[in-house]
Amino acid sequence: TEARKMAVENISQIPFWAQKEKLWASKSKILITDVGSTTTKALLLEQVGDKYEIGGLTNTPTTVEKPKENVNIGVYNAIRELETGNKVELLLPDSDFNNLLFRDDVLFLSTSSAGGGLQILVIGLTLFDSASSGKRTAYGAGGVILDTFAIDDKRSALEQMQTMAILHPDIILMAGGVNDGAVAPLLRLGEILQYARPRPKFGDKSMIPLIFAGNESAQSYIAGLFKDQFEIYFVPNIRPTMQMENLQPARDKIHKLFMENVMEQAPGYSLLKTITADDIIPTPSAVINSLQIISEKMSENILSVDIGGATTDIFSNILGEYHRTVCANYGMSYSISNVLKDSGFENIKDWLPQDWDDDYIRNYIGNKMLYPTYIPEDDFQLAIEHAIARESIKMSLIQHLQMNFNTREIGFLEKIKNNHQNLEKLTETFYFEKALEKKKFHIFDINIMIGAGGILSHAEKKEHSLTMITDGFCPQGVTLIWKDSHFISPHLGKLSAVNEAVASDILENSCFEKLAVSIRPVVKKWKENRPAMKITAKTSLKTENYSIKTGDYLYIENKDLGKREYHLILEKGFYLNDDRAEYRFVSELPLLIDVREKPDFASEQIAMDLYDFNKKKQDLEFSFAKYFLVTEILKGKYQIKISLPYVGEIMVKKNDQVDPDTLIGENRYDPPRLYVLSLFDKTYLKLNPENFPSSLLIKEGQEVKYGQRIVEVGSRKLLDEIQFQHYYFESPIRGRVEKINFDSGTIILREIQDYSTRPKTVKLAKKLMVKPSLIARYMKKMEKDFIYSGEILASRILDNKIPVMIPSPTTGTLTKVDLETGNVTIKYDKQPYERYAGVKGKIIDVEPGNSATIEYQGYNLQGIIGFGSDAWGMIQFMEEISTPKDIKNDSIVVYPGRIDSARLQILKQAKAKGLICASINNSDLVEFIGNEIGVALTGNENIPFPLILTEGFGNFVMNPVYKNVLGKMNEKQIYIDGHTQIRAGVIRPKIIILDEN
Repeated sequence: TEARKMAVENISQIPFWAQKEKLWASKSKILITDVGSTTTKALLLEQVGDKYEIGGLTNTPTTVEKPKENVNIGVYNAIRELETGNKVELLLPDSDFNNLLFRDDVLFLSTSSAGGGLQILVIGLTLFDSASSGKRTAYGAGGVILDTFAIDDKRSALEQMQTMAILHPDIILMAGGVNDGAVAPLLRLGEILQYARPRPKFGDKSMIPLIFAGNESAQSYIAGLFKDQFEIYFVPNIRPTMQMENLQPARDKIHKLFMENVMEQAPGYSLLKTITADDIIPTPSAVINSLQIISEKMSENILSVDIGGATTDIFSNILGEYHRTVCANYGMSYSISNVLKDSGFENIKDWLPQDWDDDYIRNYIGNKMLYPTYIPEDDFQLAIEHAIARESIKMSLIQHLQMNFNTREIGFLEKIKNNHQNLEKLTETFYFEKALEKKKFHIFDINIMIGAGGILSHAEKKEHSLTMITDGFCPQGVTLIWKDSHFISPHLGKLSAVNEAVASDILENSCFEKLAVSIRPVVKKWKENRPAMKITAKTSLKTENYSIKTGDYLYIENKDLGKREYHLILEKGFYLNDDRAEYRFVSELPLLIDVREKPDFASEQIAMDLYDFNKKKQDLEFSFAKYFLVTEILKGKYQIKISLPYVGEIMVKKNDQVDPDTLIGENRYDPPRLYVLSLFDKTYLKLNPENFPSSLLIKEGQEVKYGQRIVEVGSRKLLDEIQFQHYYFESPIRGRVEKINFDSGTIILREIQDYSTRPKTVKLAKKLMVKPSLIARYMKKMEKDFIYSGEILASRILDNKIPVMIPSPTTGTLTKVDLETGNVTIKYDKQPYERYAGVKGKIIDVEPGNSATIEYQGYNLQGIIGFGSDAWGMIQFMEEISTPKDIKNDSIVVYPGRIDSARLQILKQAKAKGLICASINNSDLVEFIGNEIGVALTGNENIPFPLILTEGFGNFVMNPVYKNVLGKMNEKQIYIDGHTQIRAGVIRPKIIILDEN
């Protein structure tokens, strides 16, 4: 009461709850923006009597890219559109995007995920253990995982570096190793990250935050490794033991950094936060707030999906526990091809009429990835997108459940009394990670399922939204199906922090559209046409009866829109939410009854009922051609940067003149390795913190040879030798001493890579003291294996139990094992990774060990997507490709039509250096590159020559501007690079035509 009467100008002196009340006072209009990665959505609420109602909603592009590099421009545009469209005044007359001045009766709030949301790169020791814990940590903090790296992720160090280098994370989360466990594998992953040199999304920030949540014994090494490259933050180990997880400290740190650091990097964000009436919060956190309100108000378990162009987010509020996961590569535009890849084409086609042309489906999906703003023009195209949405929801839900819950019964949980024992035997049980809380649930325990995102929220027919949600989530039992009609749950989640009552009222009455009640029974044994249940739908005027059998899929509309009494009687062996045989409930919603064995069973007929396929199918060539962008091609001086994937040798210097075949730089060897020598663990040395310093024979920064003594305990006097008081340890490699830790007795050596290409012979039989013919049984490596200096070649236990271990004296391939002499041969025979100029020009800048920039004169063109690395040669413009003999040596073929498998084979036989063409059928491309496209980060495919498309997938011809220029430039020198990146900083394939005239 006293606080309410306080007349204090400084609001910070008022208690928190009173601040909110003062904030709210005299505001008849509430304006809330959600600044997304691509769209800024503005919601206007207006006071009508004692309530607030939706007064307007508008979407405008988010402005984070040059030349409009300021989020406030998009916010300003959205507000002005609201004012114009709803004839309302929100801003003062002299406002602009740099000076947003609101009228006194306007309360302004905002959420934000500008710049792509919170993008996290996860690094763990192994995929199953620490990397999995790292992913759960990132998802729980509201992150989008760009990629996950681990020792066992089946990528080479070079492939890992190349991928890391093109990602633009907001935060790097590194984990791995239990406390007091191994350090060396962690440092190897750290080295790969160090060499990759990933860059932040926005160039005005010098260092990316790196959170280390792994083996706490490794913290000092991580600090030394990254001190000059990243902002390092240490938190408790997320996996302190193999049996325990501790995710919350790392989640808290991620959230804190996001709020204080990452969100600040969105251009103009610092200004935006000064004009909001309350803190800006991340969009996912706002969505969770909304779900929490609905869950608590209705005491229901809720599952929700939000499908975007690049990601599919799953939110759950089950038994009071809130979880969120983001499938960063499942979406309806940028990531649509990855849905196809991971689900499989047959699963996509199951949702469509089986007589459809496969190429039409595949080409549509590929083009939607290339032209993400394309809107379907008929029901054929709409049905394809809806099929993708179903699979995206399905796979995202699986990931959500796997990341957050256990499915196996754990110890005492098996003994928990079941309320519905028969039903539990037929369905999967999910246990919370916090097993001691004895919490478990089943899919049939989820009462409400909600769909959001453009494909669901803006569907013209509610039956489309309904079936996408139910087919994707596959509910069990009796479940309410809703959709967020305008996707304003983030706005209202933010509003709840200021006035929960208003937010709750709008959420319940205006935000969510209630679509239907889903009825899907669980049955002991599926058998077609078996009686499943009887349903009676009764109103005051009539009664309708339905007999339902297995295989049925029935939609019972409620055209009267009044309340109906439903009475369900289940046949023996069928169950809904418990073991009861009868259910009664009252609802004004229609029923969707699904007794199919699988969600996609008999879906072809369902598709025929949902869509109008009687009209002629729209030609893809006509549909997408309207989205092609043809810009004027200008001649001039341009620059190209030739980079190595990690530090190597640059062969040129500034002002050098280079030709296409000039070697710019090379990585002669694999990335140098770190060796962590834990000498206290070697008990025979009898080393401890007291005698370790005096026993050292080396110091930090010193170079050591292979076999050089680095510690020596005791003296070499005869008495010490006789009494076994003299011990020593030799360096396993030629390297440089990076760090000596006196407390732990650890020495870190970095390998010096001056490998000899001469073969090195090891007299293995002699060292092992065995016959030459017996060496194979003691060898740890096989012929053709690659072995590093210091790795164990062979070992043997002598009769007196003394182990004999033979390390490799050099790095290379085990090229020969000779059982007659007992010798093995090791030779470094790996080919260096080389980068050539590709163009003719002048070196204008050199970054030693990393890159060189070339200035050249000519024409710059872009493809829409490319595959394979770079190539250079002479343009050979061909209207037709008939035989290999037609292809000239060193030619980059330009074919202005649709290439096919037969012509690709001709080019392969002729050893063409590259191909530029207008289009290709998606299926032919998959055959050529050997796999589905997936995420459009291309350029490293193992194919005979790079291929660049100028238009897309299907039967497109090359746009006249490109065709004209490339035709006129026949036999001119050309450089092409197929590397393409559709997301997180768009990179299109390069086409450079050199012309010095």
